[in-house]
Amino acid sequence: MSLYSLTSTAFDGEVLFEFNDAGILQKFDTSAAQLSEQQQLWILKKMPKHLAHVKMILGDSETATLTELKQDVTFEMFWNRYNEKVRSSKKKAERIWNRLTKTNQVKAFRGIVAYERNIPGGVLKKYAETYLGAELWNN
Repeated sequence: MSLYSLTSTAFDGEVLFEFNDAGILQKFDTSAAQLSEQQQLWILKKMPKHLAHVKMILGDSETATLTELKQDVTFEMFWNRYNEKVRSSKKKAERIWNRLTKTNQVKAFRGIVAYERNIPGGVLKKYAETYLGAELWNN
């Protein structure tokens, strides 16, 4: 599996593309991007089926950047990015982290931005162990 982030000066955030080992698109996620309706339709219309297609579509774009995301995310990287150290239990969160698959570790780490953006005003962020145990990055 390989994970790519599409960023652009034309929108805020990122669009994630996940490809299997053969380079075939498995899924994409626009939840961490603020796209206009026209941009959403463009992505759906020109949805790449293969990693090579993504690179062809983007070509030498001056506004878009495709970056392969490293698949190794450590617990310390998660803990520091999630940054809820006062109320969360590091030991409990780390035990749950260690039970996650590598893929879910990457998804949990990458999903923090979208999760934080979707927390309603006046509502506290969940404990890190709750975020991991309930797989809140999938919501």
